[in-house]
Amino acid sequence: MIQSKPRAALQTFHALQASELATAFNDALKRVCIQPGDYTAELTAPAGPSTAGGVQAMQHLRLVSSQPGTPTLVVGHANHAEGRAELRTFEHLDAVHRQRFRRPLTIDRTQYDDFVRLAKQLLDALHLQTILTGPPLDLEMDDDGPSASSAGRWLLAFLVGVALVAAAGLGMWRLGLLKTLTG
Repeated sequence: MIQSKPRAALQTFHALQASELATAFNDALKRVCIQPGDYTAELTAPAGPSTAGGVQAMQHLRLVSSQPGTPTLVVGHANHAEGRAELRTFEHLDAVHRQRFRRPLTIDRTQYDDFVRLAKQLLDALHLQTILTGPPLDLEMDDDGPSASSAGRWLLAFLVGVALVAAAGLGMWRLGLLKTLTG
């Protein structure tokens, strides 16, 4: 009869490190709660026994609400194999939330900023180089509509369309001229 080994014995080095990181992080922040929504922090653990030598070692840091119908917020990630972590600023979360749900983020900004400071200190203590990231430029929206980068994409698409129509017209004109000369 084959005896089953404990899960940790079957995990690769990076998967084991990632599991231990998730356990340490989640235990340390289990009492932190962000309102409204009763959000608690959760660092995901690897789904399987291997991370392909660290290639798939990224773990997502999420805020999970205990209230039904409230979206889970991805607020950063950690990668023990690379020794790095990233936390998103309130502005980053708000920009993503506005793009996805077409309404502002409703969590308390002060509570979130306190959580980010605490999470950064913890990740730094766990020997991960931790950075804070603001909103990506392509997600920023102002009150009047799309961002400049979005408007720039529309302008580029318009100009490409005009160029294609002009090229087609020139080709047809040349074909007409060629038929006139040979006909």
